[in-house]
Amino acid sequence: MTEQRNIRRSVTAAILALAVLVGAGGLLINLYIENERQRDLLQWETRLGLVADSKADALARSLAADQRDLRELANNASLQLYLWQLVRARQQQMPGGVQVESAQQSYLRNLMLAAAERGGYMPDPAARVPANLPRSLSYGLALLDAELRPVVVTPGLGQLADSYGDVMRHALASPGTTLVDLRLDPQDRVVVVIAVSVAAVSGSLTGGGPPNGVLIGVRSAEQELYPLLSRGPAFAEDSEALLVARQDDTIVFLSPTQDGGAPLRRSLPIERSDLAEVAAVLSPGKFVSLDNYRGVPVLQVSRRIRGLVSAGEPWVLVQGINAKDALSTADERRRFLLATLSLLLFSIATLSVAAWRHGSSVRARHQAEELRNKAAKLQKQTDLLHTITDNIDVLTVLMNRDQEVVFTNQATATAAKNTIAGMVGSRISAIFGTNMAAEIAALSDEARRQRVPVQRVMQLQIDSTLGSYQASFIPVERIGERRQLVLLVLSDVTDLRLAEQHHADMLRSLVSALSDAVDLHDPYSAHHANRMAEVAQAVARELDLPTDEQETLGLAATLANIGKIMLPGDLLTKTEALTAADRELLQKHVNYSLELLKGLDFDGPVLDVIAQKQERLDGSGYPLGLTEEQMSLSGRILSVANAFVALVSARAYRQGMSMDDALAELLRGAGTQFDRRVIAALFHVVENRGDWSGWS
Repeated sequence: MTEQRNIRRSVTAAILALAVLVGAGGLLINLYIENERQRDLLQWETRLGLVADSKADALARSLAADQRDLRELANNASLQLYLWQLVRARQQQMPGGVQVESAQQSYLRNLMLAAAERGGYMPDPAARVPANLPRSLSYGLALLDAELRPVVVTPGLGQLADSYGDVMRHALASPGTTLVDLRLDPQDRVVVVIAVSVAAVSGSLTGGGPPNGVLIGVRSAEQELYPLLSRGPAFAEDSEALLVARQDDTIVFLSPTQDGGAPLRRSLPIERSDLAEVAAVLSPGKFVSLDNYRGVPVLQVSRRIRGLVSAGEPWVLVQGINAKDALSTADERRRFLLATLSLLLFSIATLSVAAWRHGSSVRARHQAEELRNKAAKLQKQTDLLHTITDNIDVLTVLMNRDQEVVFTNQATATAAKNTIAGMVGSRISAIFGTNMAAEIAALSDEARRQRVPVQRVMQLQIDSTLGSYQASFIPVERIGERRQLVLLVLSDVTDLRLAEQHHADMLRSLVSALSDAVDLHDPYSAHHANRMAEVAQAVARELDLPTDEQETLGLAATLANIGKIMLPGDLLTKTEALTAADRELLQKHVNYSLELLKGLDFDGPVLDVIAQKQERLDGSGYPLGLTEEQMSLSGRILSVANAFVALVSARAYRQGMSMDDALAELLRGAGTQFDRRVIAALFHVVENRGDWSGWS
């Protein structure tokens, strides 16, 4: 009985010890996995924060410039004096009397029109409006007296007091403060309203009293504010940038939403603090992981727009990204770690049970039997592990610091035309060759040093077969007595790479066919696309642009003139000088090109670069009249390359220029129409390219 009680106690103690071991191991595994997750979240917080800071700064600088311009105009001494005189004259005007425009009125009108044109508030004189229809604008400048009666209004603003009266009254009640707010104009379009009071004239009877009037500027939010939300670095995952603000007990969306929601039309109750946008307004600057307004889990950061005084609550920029997309790779890695560590813990527990059974046996025969039983169980676990790894088509190799194979699976042995037993203990060079073994050793050391998986696409020759593999080098700190191991997982992507190459070959064939079609349709522009691509890529190399940007630029140059297929042939071969109507028709070829190519799948921003071929830094280009800040570097390079090739190439109505004359012509437009740095690079390229001299 005593012996049985001792055996039971021993068994109970062993079970408790094993339970403590498994529990502690499970706790440590969970802590490690959670630490990995927090590190991934911290990385996304940093990335999202950088993007949000960039966009918030762009918004703040844009609005600050508008506020500064309006304050300078409101502080103009002449404007203050003449407004005061006009207000006094209106007060003294007899009711029903004939009002004649005074010199003060004329001066204020000219001053306001000049300021509006300088600040971009004037309508484009080239814009056409259908006959008998009133011009409807979303921008302009206006000067009103303290009773909100218009004094000077730029054309097209409409009824100011009805649409923006509350903003102007707020500005009159807050002298010296420049207010910015978003409102709906009479056509239900969102506009940015900037208002500042005009102080009373110093030294007058009312000097130091209430303001004499208010100055208001109205800009289109769709054209000038919302585009700033989409600029900056892009994410491969589903992401969205929004402007929100608090109004009473709701959170209002100041910008359009991804699901088509109109700005200023959508709101959320303030008590929904479990939604990401509400949390951003309540605690701006924080990183959260919550559901957004669509019920989609997102990772989000928020930034308050600095330097902005609004008629309501401050504006907040939120930058969010789909949490599932952002964390998919990290979740897969954590699941793999969890499975690996759990298997390791299970193996340790199994070995502990076997050791205890061996040490607690009271008789040699029982000890031997128990050891055989445990050995059989361990063999089953080993067989189970091999069954799992041998039935997947990925190649798996576990190696130590000496590049010796510790474990491999059947897929690897089959690919190497060997056996698992024959490969374990051998060096990596016996599988992949000496040259690739050196690269594998370097990547393994990098994974050990950084303690994070390292991903590469590699060309590997296993036995006599060469293929492309997605290689993952996963550091394993310890398995049993072995330390600093690396698990190499190889997925065969040869077919995928061949498909990508086939797609690229087809795209090149299509580009060549389209370019040939343009040359046949416009014989005077034959070779223009190829020459433009050659010049653009040479300048890009001179400016040390990345290879992918050079390829994007070359493809955009080759396809830039495809839209000329849509133009009449007699226009392209016309020998007389082009009329205004001819030029207007010819300018449509850029939009034709974009329309023809919009359905193709390009690797880079090819269509964005094509759209900037005819643009100029000063906004005089077409089709959109972009300025220097709105053009990309690739677009500026293509603009210079197109102009250079056009100047040196003959046309139906003129001979081509010499290289020197063409460069001199471009130099005259440097800084205004063309980028100085790009032209400088072109000069250097032309000096070393004598084979271009025959283009004219």
